[in-house]
Order: sequence, then structure tokens, then C-alpha cells
Amino acid sequence: ELRRRDTHVANRLLLAACEGGAGRYADEAAALLCDQPWRFECGFSDDPRRHAAETIRAIAPRCAAASRERLEQALLAYVAPDERGLLRYRQSGRARLALLSAIPAELRGPRAAAEAQALERRFGTSAGEARTIAVDSAAAPVDDGAAEKMTDRQWLDAIARRRPKAALPGLRGGGQDAPPELAGRLEARAAVDPERFAALALKLPADAHPAYLDRTLAALRDAAAPAELKLEVCRKAFVEARGPCGRSIADVLGSIREPLPADAVRMLHWLATEHEDPAAAAWRTEDAGAETARGSAARAVRNLILRDASCLPRLRVTVDRLVRDPSVSVRARAAGVVRAVAGRDPALGMQLFRALDLSEDRLLAAPEVVGFVRDNLRSRFPDVRPFLERMLRSPADEVREAGARLATLAALEHAGAGGLKAGETPPAVAAMSAQPEDRGAADLAAEARRGQPAHRLGVARAAAANLAAPEYRAWSEATLTALFDDDDGAVRRRAAACFRHVKDTPLEPYGGLMEAFCRSRAFGDDPASILNTLEASRERLPGAVCVVCETFLDRFGATAREARGDRRADALTVAALAFRACRQHPADEWTARALDLVDRLCLERVGDAPGALERFEL
Repeated sequence: ELRRRDTHVANRLLLAACEGGAGRYADEAAALLCDQPWRFECGFSDDPRRHAAETIRAIAPRCAAASRERLEQALLAYVAPDERGLLRYRQSGRARLALLSAIPAELRGPRAAAEAQALERRFGTSAGEARTIAVDSAAAPVDDGAAEKMTDRQWLDAIARRRPKAALPGLRGGGQDAPPELAGRLEARAAVDPERFAALALKLPADAHPAYLDRTLAALRDAAAPAELKLEVCRKAFVEARGPCGRSIADVLGSIREPLPADAVRMLHWLATEHEDPAAAAWRTEDAGAETARGSAARAVRNLILRDASCLPRLRVTVDRLVRDPSVSVRARAAGVVRAVAGRDPALGMQLFRALDLSEDRLLAAPEVVGFVRDNLRSRFPDVRPFLERMLRSPADEVREAGARLATLAALEHAGAGGLKAGETPPAVAAMSAQPEDRGAADLAAEARRGQPAHRLGVARAAAANLAAPEYRAWSEATLTALFDDDDGAVRRRAAACFRHVKDTPLEPYGGLMEAFCRSRAFGDDPASILNTLEASRERLPGAVCVVCETFLDRFGATAREARGDRRADALTVAALAFRACRQHPADEWTARALDLVDRLCLERVGDAPGALERFEL
């Protein structure tokens, strides 16, 4: 408990620092939240995400478009711990709404805006507004110290004493709300001693609240307990509470590495095809299907097939039902099943993909659908070309963007066995081969490059992702250079984010691209992208860093000198980079330029240049 509290305090302090330094560290703060989503759980008892929302509200207007988009994707995929498990999926989305609401409405992307609106309609009001703290007190049913010492009989007695009085129709022994304290402490102890608490779960009376079975299953999912013991708990939960415990049963079945017995396969089939219809759940492109038992069962089927190809015949009936499921969110998960099948049997995988109901247009942008098409761009391009054509011509921005990215990658893949050579004409503007599928890839890529802003966002993303690949560098640089001056600001910012893809590599080869960026409109939109990359690099900086710093001073010198100016933090970075350039280029063609830059910084008193000069000379 002390460690948990210390972690919460440390997280609060870190988020406060991110909020206070939003002008300088917005992108880093966004990356931190994306990489460690557990940090979203930081707030008060009645507003568990208050501090995280305040941090997002501070950094969202200041971070680059690519960082904000990644943050939105993390929020769209987020499910809070207190919204998981027994009956909680009905409340799932409140945390997501609170966090999405922290991003100003005018800055939200199409998916984030649509999700926020859907959740506001569902819950009646925005969960992102600050609320007055309400204070109440209640004794914890069992404290941590006592829980560690309780015998099995004491656990059973405690559970019996706290049996809810009001029954929920259709739920044996249930109440409207699960007893979270006792069930939560049971889960914590089960994670420490899974075999003991799995055996205890088998002793629970049939009229006990299903929360106890559900939380025990949650602890067993990743526990090193015997498979047969896990199966016994699944069987009990399936008989007594398959409705509320469905997701946890599916998760445990999907985690078992041994071949499943016939009755477990039947349980998984029922959960995947007969559990409560999740059609009412809000559609989300990211992580669709994860909040329902059928979606969790589809994920379990995928995991089993990935681990053991021999189980595919036994699960074939379930797979056939999943690809035709009436729920869009479940079909999004079913695409992951199809992708797993294709890894074992490519012909069967393509057959199932054609059978997958993709009539809902946005489903084409679901991660597993995009992943399946990506997997087959080289080996089975004629089979996936119709899907690319439909994606490119979709009315949905996210689908057009995904289609343009895939079409561009297809053109790169089919440029030849060795890929594009340095100086070769970009595939988007030339026929690269006599093979029909190669020409088809090129013409789709050209269509994407000439398309709407959503298309060009996809092209920019593909070019940025391949910038570090030697065989594609020349093409990526040519494409990005053009997109730096695109008419659409979002496209320019996406192209500018390319430098983050090479931050961990030597930057010398990208000096020409940096100079092109400095001459472009994109530099005025987002100079922080290149400044942050240069600052974070542990490699020797290219001489082009002088051009970057000079361009910054030419364009932003006035605001950079203001104590409270928007570019004050960037000015500090520029000063630090200038002195690094002097150290790393002491006797080459960049030496005089670096020294002139330092003189200019000191004369104009930009950043902490005078103080840095004193330290540098010492």
C-alpha cells in the first residue's frame, strides 16, 4: 500500500512538472502518457483522472500534431481499471470522455471528436469538467494487513456477510454494484498466491456475488498456475455466471498454453458467438471489440491460433461465425483472428478475409484490417488491391489516410527485389516494372499523392517511417521535401515529424533534408520537431544544425527573446545547440558559421547565450 501511494505521489509530481513545463516539454509529456497509460489514473477519489486531464489540457495546444494524434489514439484505446470486469463495461467510456474532453474541441481529430460526442450522448454530460470534491467515509471491509492473514474460512465468511441484498434480474446472487473493496482485495491476494485462491474460488457458494469469481479469474489470467486449475475456475464461472464473467473467462482461456479440452473449446465458442450482443457499445476504430465478452473471446481465439496451429481445425466453426458477426466491433476483432489464421495458412486466411463483413466503411481502418492488408502487400498484392482502391475512395478521412499509407508502401515494396535505389524516380510518379501488379501499386500511390489532405497525411506517414531505411531514403527525402510545402497545415506538420523517426541514428546523412525543411513553410508551423530531435541526439550533430538555428532566429527571434514568449523554451534549445556545434565542428567548413551563430545569440541575448558562453570559455 505504501509503494502504491508513493507511486501515485511520484506520478502526481511528474504530471505537475509536465503541466508546468508544457511550453517546452509538451511532446515529451504526450509520449510519456502514450507509453505509460497507467499514468492517466491520477486524481481524487471522486475524480480519479483530474490531474491527468489537467496535464493533457496544458500540453495539447502546445505539442506537435503528430504527438497530439498519438495521444488521441492512446486515449481512444484506454479503458480505466475501474471500468473493467464485472458489469463495468456498461460504464466503460467515462474515463475516456474525461480525458478526451481535456483536449480543446477545435484541436481534436475526427475520430476523437466523434468519440467524445458519442460518449457525451451516452452519459449525458462531459466527464471532463472539474468537479467539487465530495467527502464521504466508509470503513474498508478488510484492510491489507488483515487480508494477508485471513484463512480460507474467514474469506468465505467475509464474502457471505457482504452478500448484496438486492438481486439483479438475470444475475444469480448479484447486486446492482459489485463490492469493490473486498473483491479487489481478493484479486490482489490471488495475484500473490494464485493456486490457493483458485482453489478458494471453487468453494464459493453458487449465490455469491459473481464479482469474486470475476476478480479471481482476472488474477489467474497471467498467473503461473496449473492449466487444469484455471480451467476448473472457468468451468464454475461459466455455469454460474457466464454473463457477467464472460470477458474474464475468455481472457483466461486465451492465456492457457496447453491444448484446450473439448468443453473449454465449447465455452469459448459460446462466449464468442452467443454472449450478450455488444452492438450498443460505442464504435471506436482503435482497439474495437476489446470491451465486450465477444471481443475478448475473439482475441482469445487469435492468441490460441498464434500459439498452436493444431487448434485451428477445432476452432474453425467459431472463426467462421466471428467473420460474419453482426457487431462491427466484434468483426474488428475477428480481423485479428483472420490475420492469425493467415500466418498459419495464407490461402485460408485470404479466403476468410474475403468472407469478413467489411460493409461498415470505418472498419477498413481498424488496426487488424490494416495489418492484414499490410502483411499481404508483397506476396498477394492482386488479392488486396480491391481493398486498397476502396480505402482510397472512402468518405472517411481515417480510411483514406490508411489506404494512402498502404498504397505508398505497396509501391515501395514492388519497386524491385532490392527496393528503390538512391536517386531512382519515386514510384508515385513512374511505372516501376512491367509486372501488372507493380504498375497497379504505382498508380494507386500516385492517386494517393495527388489526393485530398487525408491521403497526403498517409503518404507523409509512410515517407517518415521509411526515412531511416537506406534503400528508401532518397525517395522518402524527395517526398517529404515536397510535403514540407503542402497547402494543408496538418500535412506539413505530419511531414515535419519525420525527424523523430531518426532521432536514435547518426543525423549527418540528413543534413540536406534539414536544410530543405528550414526553407519550407513547415518550419514556421513546427520548428520544435527538428529542435527536439537535435537536442535529444547523442550522436555528433550535422553542420546543418547551424542552418536550423539561423533560420529559427530569422523567423522567431523577436518572440524568442520575450521572457514569456511562446518560443522562449525553443530559444534555450537553440542556444544549447549552437554551443554543441562549436564543440563538435572545431575545424571544418562549419566552424566559422557556428562561431558567428554564437556571436549573434549573445548580441541578441537569446536564451541563456551569455551565461553559456562564460561556461563554454571556462
